[in-house]
Amino acid sequence: MNTGRRTLAALIAALSITAVAACSEADTPEAASTTAVPTTRGSGAPEPKAGDGSVVSKFAGSPWLLGDVPERATPADSSKPPIKVGFMNIDSGPIAATPELHQATDAAIAFINAELGGVGGRPIEIVFCETDLGVDKAQACARLMVEQQVVAVLGGLNLSAGAATKILEENDIAWVGGIPLDPAEMASPIAFQFSGGAPGAFVAFADHAAHVLGAKRVAVLYANTPQISVAAVDYGIAMLKALDVDVTEIAFDLTTQDYASIVQRAAEASPDAMLVGAADFACPKVMQAIADLALDTTIYMVGSCADAKWIEQVGAEKIAGTIFNIESRVERTGPYDADIEIYTSVIDQYGKGVNAKGAATVAFRGAMNLYAVLTDLGDDPTSAEVIDAFRGAKERKSFDGYPYTCDGKQIPELPSLCASQEVLVSIAADGQTFSEESDGWIDVPKLVAEYLR
Repeated sequence: MNTGRRTLAALIAALSITAVAACSEADTPEAASTTAVPTTRGSGAPEPKAGDGSVVSKFAGSPWLLGDVPERATPADSSKPPIKVGFMNIDSGPIAATPELHQATDAAIAFINAELGGVGGRPIEIVFCETDLGVDKAQACARLMVEQQVVAVLGGLNLSAGAATKILEENDIAWVGGIPLDPAEMASPIAFQFSGGAPGAFVAFADHAAHVLGAKRVAVLYANTPQISVAAVDYGIAMLKALDVDVTEIAFDLTTQDYASIVQRAAEASPDAMLVGAADFACPKVMQAIADLALDTTIYMVGSCADAKWIEQVGAEKIAGTIFNIESRVERTGPYDADIEIYTSVIDQYGKGVNAKGAATVAFRGAMNLYAVLTDLGDDPTSAEVIDAFRGAKERKSFDGYPYTCDGKQIPELPSLCASQEVLVSIAADGQTFSEESDGWIDVPKLVAEYLR
């Protein structure tokens, strides 16, 4: 087990995988979110320079996503026609609203246009459409993207994304990045995502519990929604059973308020480990129920539950040792690039108040990975060329993430997951420190191929 640690004060780097969204009553929503586990400077990290006020000048010459950071900022030519890129997201409402994804996307595009010269000198223009929980709005937004002739759509968080991607498929428009939730979205041939979604999380949990912890009995608790039940049952539980682990399965309704009895039922099976598929408002309730029962077992929870607000609500000392999944390294090894430092500086300079510590990382990664592809295609890219470029990507560098391959073969049942690898981290009693529990990256596609086919 690695012992490298990072402090919560610099909570900016890693993408938590799982945003589990659900439609519940407004007073008890299990809304979607994601979080980041902290990063601090490690050996070899680029030190910011005085610069000229631009982000790139602070890190000039340092390696990052696009090679070496340029010496000075170059603005896009505003007289040239813009390249239109779509963005769909739930910005408002009582359930699943993640406006930070929109804010981070705007920050990334502002940075690209102000300092990276746009795409061959042409600025990028965001075509935004706000979605909600329903299919009708998702389809309407997708039609707007077709009408606006965008070269690609950046995915935010969309509970009915499958309805949108179907229309985009018919018009050869790529769906890039975002938080994968809808099973249909993860199966779409024009979706390219740099996350393992909930399936990646549960495969990583099951592998670690069986192979590292040596668990013989595991309880799996999960919200009974399509977004999480498929992951918990078809990937987590199936993986555990393939490893000859005895499984206690407990699905709970979104409207439940009695998490204590749910956890008690799981505890009665005397599990060596407990895998929990819940997010947002359910996180502190499950954490508190586990703490109240003083369970002597290893707890695995999706990364969204590592959000500081939930940890503070319960008390970090009560959840010490809980293991979460993320999608970036906590302990850095090998060549060090400036992706994280640039991200933080861009959010600070262009983010207009967005919190850099949470779901903003998801949107920023997607925007930068799309920009890297657009720069390869030149100043007149087409939507079909974008799709071909992503489909042909093999071990391509991802912005502060695992190199992605989008041939649809990583997890054939979920072809949109281009980089489903995970890292597991545990939280210390101070609530400020995370340590890697996995030995670096967990190769989810390899595990799926070995145990689930």
